[in-house]
Amino acid sequence: MFKKLGLLVCLIFSLAFAVDFDGYLSVETPGGSSKLGFVEFDKVRFTTTDQIASLADNRFYSAIKRKESLSIAGESYTFSPNSQFVVVAEKTYYMPQATRMTGSALYVPLIPFLEILADRAKFTLEVKGKIAVLGEGGKKPQVQTESEHAVKIEAAEPSPSEQVRAQIEATPNVRLEEEPKPEPSTEKAPIRKKKWSLMIDPGHGGKDPGASSKGGTREKVIVLDIAKRVSEALKGDSLFTVSLTRTDDTFLPLQKRIDLANKKNADIFISIHCNAAKNKAARGTQVFFLAPARSDHARATAALENSSIFLEDPSDSLDDLDFIMADVIQNEFLRESSRLAVLVEEAIAQNTSLPARGPAGAGFYVLKGSFMPAILVETAFLSNIDDAKLLAEESFRKKIAEGIAEGIRQFIVELPE
Repeated sequence: MFKKLGLLVCLIFSLAFAVDFDGYLSVETPGGSSKLGFVEFDKVRFTTTDQIASLADNRFYSAIKRKESLSIAGESYTFSPNSQFVVVAEKTYYMPQATRMTGSALYVPLIPFLEILADRAKFTLEVKGKIAVLGEGGKKPQVQTESEHAVKIEAAEPSPSEQVRAQIEATPNVRLEEEPKPEPSTEKAPIRKKKWSLMIDPGHGGKDPGASSKGGTREKVIVLDIAKRVSEALKGDSLFTVSLTRTDDTFLPLQKRIDLANKKNADIFISIHCNAAKNKAARGTQVFFLAPARSDHARATAALENSSIFLEDPSDSLDDLDFIMADVIQNEFLRESSRLAVLVEEAIAQNTSLPARGPAGAGFYVLKGSFMPAILVETAFLSNIDDAKLLAEESFRKKIAEGIAEGIRQFIVELPE
């Protein structure tokens, strides 16, 4: 007990004091206010992507490209370490200072970021001391961007006219430049694993049927079939060893599922489910990772899947301290889990033509305490007539499984060599 408590305290302190801010900038917008912590480097204020995430709907990380993307007001802001370029909705902005990578924190020049944010929202920006006001109307900040075509390096688009370039160069904080070629890295890349251990978890089972369609199709049957097909799709790939938490109609407590993955030292955990909603028109595929829910739908989905806990023996459930530790531990894999969710959902949607509802965070018990990237796949809606008919087809379930397998492969490819 005391050993566990000591580990918890160390983890919390390491997270809480990862960044020691020099101060906070109050950001006032028509929709409310927030505070962004900042650190000064050479008298320039920088904030972290962790702070910017408080303004974002979603956050993703590409390990191989070392890029971080945050979705703000429906637009993706992509930052790279040691780069003066920010890509927003396929347009490139240039900042007078480069981002910085210190430890695990990515620092972004604060005022140029706010200028870009104001430009995208067509707001004015006024900064006085430790207060920044983004307002509607009036003259917006003079921020310049590349043309949409010029963002693509391979596109042979004509360069801007000298008149436009002169105007860009005259902009005090944000201007257009050609991206410099990165210096060759002197760091030795980590050795790629030769074998990846996957734990595939067919949700529900036994006395827990999960959701059901009007035609009587049960979630526990559908997801077991898909899980076996994922295993089959990866069987011939020498990169992977695949295990299933259950191979028959057996009930497993939520915590025992993740315990199996941890004991196997699995590199990736994927729990497979079918969705259901009161709104019978809701359909499509969606992949979740462990993070605070930002929508009513995400909270409702988590509540539906978490209801299995009421069928468990009390001794099988997490105690309060275990539950807190599980949250802290999985936070270490948040970036990888969110990126895995993006790739798997995209692959399923492309392979099946199902609508992609967008990856999201939510508090799924089955993902808590995993010492690895972990996601929960809601393949499609059994509560929707069209989705339910498709799920009843073997050929369609095979397409879903192949999509999941392809998403996993893409995730592995993105990892450093």
